[in-house]
Amino acid sequence: LDDEDLATLRAYALKTETHMPFSTYTKLPYAFPDAHIPTTDRGKSRAAFLSGLKPEVYDCCENSCCAFVGPHAEREQCPYCKSPRYNEDGFPVKEFSYLPLIPRLKGFNASLPQATAMCYRGHEHQHIPGQMNDVFDAKVYRSKLGQSVTTAGKKYKHTYFSDTRDIALGLSTDSFAPFRRRKQT
Repeated sequence: LDDEDLATLRAYALKTETHMPFSTYTKLPYAFPDAHIPTTDRGKSRAAFLSGLKPEVYDCCENSCCAFVGPHAEREQCPYCKSPRYNEDGFPVKEFSYLPLIPRLKGFNASLPQATAMCYRGHEHQHIPGQMNDVFDAKVYRSKLGQSVTTAGKKYKHTYFSDTRDIALGLSTDSFAPFRRRKQT
């Protein structure tokens, strides 16, 4: 990355990682007139371009009842609240952007520092019986160690977490709220 890209990404990371309000970020050029502070849109678009990740965009209900995919893909209105899918100009009333999981996991492994950090379980973590210091001390994880991997009823020769590069992917959807109106999901 060149110096301009690095500066753009550092400024954007400062805003996102510190949860800096938009109103504060837009005042930075006035506070530091000699510094090149990119707009948040510039930072966001440059980070997206450099990541190589392409979001999948789905139409969704304006009240966050559902996404218009799968069984709802052909619907013109929400099956729950009856809100229209499209506005009078034919554009979706609301959209949800999703970054697919597999390319994100590939990105983690493509970065040597990140891939190395993800292997700490196999190289550094030491379980102390009776103590819960890490997710790898949990009963569910410990119970899988030594067990053969089984998927869709098929039992494989290798065991769970036998390779230091193995990872556990947890997914929690309880109270999952991808939209700003948390009461609606």
